[in-house]
Amino acid sequence: MNIKFTPERALIIGKTAVIADLHLGLENVMGIPRVQIDEVLERIETVSSQVDRIVIAGDLKHEFGRNLPYEWEDVKRLVSFLLRKGLDVVIVRGNHDNFLRAIVSNFGLEILDRYEIEGWTIVHGHKDCDEKRIIMGHEHPSVKIRINGLYTFHCFLRVRGDRDVVVLPAFSPLVSGSDIMSCRFISPILSDVKCEEIEVYAVDDEVTYLGTLKDLREVVKVWR
Repeated sequence: MNIKFTPERALIIGKTAVIADLHLGLENVMGIPRVQIDEVLERIETVSSQVDRIVIAGDLKHEFGRNLPYEWEDVKRLVSFLLRKGLDVVIVRGNHDNFLRAIVSNFGLEILDRYEIEGWTIVHGHKDCDEKRIIMGHEHPSVKIRINGLYTFHCFLRVRGDRDVVVLPAFSPLVSGSDIMSCRFISPILSDVKCEEIEVYAVDDEVTYLGTLKDLREVVKVWR
């Protein structure tokens, strides 16, 4: 089945949307006013008309060591919103999701290590996975290009080597993203990936294919 990348930073496969790395509650850690939950809900609202299920592929919340006030409030607000929309909600555990179970237990939701759909395995990406077709988050990929100024674009990545792996951009409005131009990644799933195998899809008002990461690095080298 074909997969679709959306400008809202969601992947759609069939009637399911997959998002990752919301990092709700990040404002508590940063010491700033709450700003991201409204944008998160707005983008989900845009996608929701196309699907009947949403899978959150890890890092729904941000703080490792406890549940912060914004995390309690924003996670509950998000889940309540999704359920009111009539969507099935699936939560896959990320490395930031310690103590998340206490927040979502009243909704009757489980937290899974992985979720299988249409031949794809959805994981967060902080642990290794031997499956051949993987959808993951964790990396927060972005393209940072300096040409008469610095331009940053969140991006989807797709690897079509020995395995087919899709990496989702961070859904959080506050996460600027990790520059992929070095071709170095933190997930063990991507430990042996080659630059020529990585397709880059930049997200702005639309999703634009930029070529492979190897091609993009060569172009940027010329521009510089």
